[in-house]
Amino acid sequence: MSGGADAQIGFKTESTVGTKVVVDQFPPFKSEGLTQSITYLDTETISSRHTLSVTKQGTKEVGGQVSFELANVDFATLLTHMMGSVTTSGAGPYTHVATPGSLVGKSMSWQVGRPDSGGTVNPFDYLGCKIGSWTISADVGSIATMDLDLVGMTEATGGTLATASYDTAWEPFVFTEASLTLAGTAIGTVRSLSLTGDNAIERRVRLGSGTSKEPLQIGRRPYTGTVSMDFDSLTQYAKYVAGTEVALVALFDNGTDTLTIACNVQFTGETPTVGGQELLEQSLPFRCLSATSDAAAITLTLVNTETVAT
Repeated sequence: MSGGADAQIGFKTESTVGTKVVVDQFPPFKSEGLTQSITYLDTETISSRHTLSVTKQGTKEVGGQVSFELANVDFATLLTHMMGSVTTSGAGPYTHVATPGSLVGKSMSWQVGRPDSGGTVNPFDYLGCKIGSWTISADVGSIATMDLDLVGMTEATGGTLATASYDTAWEPFVFTEASLTLAGTAIGTVRSLSLTGDNAIERRVRLGSGTSKEPLQIGRRPYTGTVSMDFDSLTQYAKYVAGTEVALVALFDNGTDTLTIACNVQFTGETPTVGGQELLEQSLPFRCLSATSDAAAITLTLVNTETVAT
């Protein structure tokens, strides 16, 4: 067989930013879009020519999106690079508490194995990668998902393909394993939930090299999302109108492993409207914030079998 079904993807935290390490975690994945985009600088001089005569390579931008089903393992290390700070406690199960923290000096090597038409799986290595943004989503009738947008430094080919091994405990969270509370009250009519974290990562291409130095954060990190639910009453709409901050807690629980997303949120809209004869839907876009601490604005807690988050 030679096709996408033979592909693999793996990652590992780097000891030195931008220096390749052999990947050793291999999550099942849905799709990937990691690329190297090379720009060319064409001369604009006048030289009595009718066609382009001189061009040179410019910047080389590395990165792209990787899409997964939200699962119970192959996750703890990703939390470190999604959030910046993770503390681990316990022993079988382990509890990983992730809060916003510095991402300076934190980077990953990613390797994608891409099968060619002859059946050879070719390794593409992406080095110095940071998670620029991430989105966790859950919809009724579906498996929950997690999308990562990576910002990297360099791409390399021609290396050695890592031997993929998969955690037998891996299983995805489905919509029936998700629940939501607002201000301590369980909401039983949620249709969908999404949460996005933007790490505000910027590439740093400087004189002397077309590739980026270590990408760095350039501003505050917005954490935003949307809850879609039945329009049950004016209760949640009133919170939007008043600008009230409330606790939002989303829980994924498969009976053994859990992921808890705890946020302090302010709703930013919208007014429910009538578009036909269907049951009215209420969309509640929100942003995470806190006057006391980053951890109070958003904290992700993963309880599973992974021993470390590095």
